[in-house]
Parts: sequence; structure tokens; C-alpha cells
Amino acid sequence: MNERPARYRRQLLRWNRLTLLTALLLILAGGIVRSSGSGMGCPDWPLCFGQWIPPLYETDLPANYQEIYSERGYKDTRFNAFKTWTEYLNRLLGALTGFLVLVQAILALRYWRAGRSRANPEFSIELSASTGAKAALLWAGLALLLVLVQGGIGAWVVATHLKGSVVTLHLVLAWVLMTVQLWLGFALAPQPEQTCPYGQLDRWGLSLWMLLLFGQLGLGALVREAVDAWIPTYASDQFTFIALGEAYLWHKNLWMLILMLGAWLAYRQWTLYHDREAGFWAVSSMGMLTLQVISGLWMVLFGLPAVPRTLHILLGSLALVSALGWWTRQRMLLSKPKS
Repeated sequence: MNERPARYRRQLLRWNRLTLLTALLLILAGGIVRSSGSGMGCPDWPLCFGQWIPPLYETDLPANYQEIYSERGYKDTRFNAFKTWTEYLNRLLGALTGFLVLVQAILALRYWRAGRSRANPEFSIELSASTGAKAALLWAGLALLLVLVQGGIGAWVVATHLKGSVVTLHLVLAWVLMTVQLWLGFALAPQPEQTCPYGQLDRWGLSLWMLLLFGQLGLGALVREAVDAWIPTYASDQFTFIALGEAYLWHKNLWMLILMLGAWLAYRQWTLYHDREAGFWAVSSMGMLTLQVISGLWMVLFGLPAVPRTLHILLGSLALVSALGWWTRQRMLLSKPKS
């Protein structure tokens, strides 16, 4: 039997994990950009102050650079080396992520083509049935499309001067990219040999919990928009979270329900169903959510410092990945024919 398809699958799985890690680092970098106020550190795109590599000092720019960018709609532009390079390094990490996703798509195509080789038709049938080569190609292609769209949204973020709804769309698409990367990994991973007898309570409970989590993340995005709008406008006033409106009140109160329901489902996962991978995802999701709640309390008690604002976004993203891993693993165990 030709061993190339199996080798290609292992290579693609390793690359997929690296790309998922880079996507998470990109979200962390984006959080640092937002919390440090570096979103307009580069007032143009794809260049930065008209250069592929931005300067380190203001004296390296034309004396009238502020007039130039004022004519382009950026009247408040002022060079700040820290903010400029923070945003520029975020862009470089985004470019690296795009490159990794491109290579991933090429590896997925090579893996799919190896499996359908005419020289090995029997292995081709086995491959597409048991290891998900077609699904891997689909998810890798979708990830590549999302990265291309994300590049365009990034340019739109700069063009709209960090408009809140556009920034939120940028973050949501990053979450979608992580989801696709995760499902690509599941398509490549060894399939479970038998089912777990999940009851309806656990199946519907986990689905309901996922919907609540999605809602909580959406409310969090609205709160972030309100914070970003409040800070530059009322920076001289004393900050109060009540000023953020109803979205904040719902976001503040929903976390308790999500934690309690998730903890109960995770407890049932570990005590009633003996699948280590599902148990890992369950514990991981609850751990990330708990840490995210702590970072939220940190913000509330100390007036929105930059560090917990960044951690809050990253931990929410990690919680989403873990929760999707838990939900997907449960569905795999339910759909696999009994041995």
C-alpha cells in the first residue's frame, strides 16, 4: 500500500496545529493593539506611513507628514514609534498567518490528490471514507478564503478610522477562522472507534450551552464597541460601566448561568462518559471561561486597565475553541457507527 497519503495527512495535521496557534497569537496581538490604542499606529494600508517598513523616529518622515495625512482624512495623525510598530508587527503576524494558511491549502490539495491516485484506487476509496481527505480540502480552502477576506477587512478597518462595527466584524471573522482550523484538525485526526451513549439531556444541554456562549461573546463584542467609543470621547470623565448600556448589563449577568450550566455538563462528561478527549475539551473550556471571568472582574474593579482587556479577548477566543472542540467531539461519538 502507498504510504504517501498517510504521511501527507500527518504533515497537514502538524501544519494545521501550527496555523491554529498562529491565529490565536494574532488575536492576542489584535487585543494588544486595541488595548494600547495602537489601531491607527499605521494610518494607511498596506503601507505604514507610505513605507513597507515604518521608521523608528519622527524625523525620518517628511516635515509636513501631518498635512499629508490630514488631506487623506487622518487629521489627528501623529507618529508614535511604540504604537506604529505595535500595529506593524500585528500586520506582519497577519501576513505570516496568511502564508501558513496558503501552505496548508497546498498540503491539503496534495493529500487529496495522493488519496485519489489512479495507481491505488482501493486506497483512494478507503482514504475518502475513513480519513476525510475531501473534508480536509474543503476546510483548508475555506480557511484560505477567510484569510483573504480578513485582509480586505483589515484595510477597511483603517479606512473607516477603527469604526466599531468593522472592528467587531474583523474579530468575528477571526473566530470563524479558528473554528474552520479546528474542524480541519478533527477531519484529519483518527476517528473514534465506537460511540458514547450520550443522553438527550447532555446532547441538548451542550447545544444550548454553546448558543449561550455565542450570545455572550456577541454581547462582549458590543461592550467592546461601547468602551472604544466611550474612552476617546469622555476620557476626562470618571468611567462608569453603567454608561455602556444594556449590552453590558446582559453581558455581566449572563456569565453566571453559563458557568453553572457548563460546570454541570463538564461534571457529567467526566463521570458518565469515558472519553478522554471530550473530557479534555470540557475541562479546558471551563478553565478558560473561569479565567475570562476573573479578567472581567479585574477590569471592573480597576477601571479597564490594558492587560485584562487584552486577556479578556484572548481567553474568550480560547474558550470558544475549547467549547467547539467539546461539541464537535460529542457529535463525532454520536455519529460513528457502533462497533
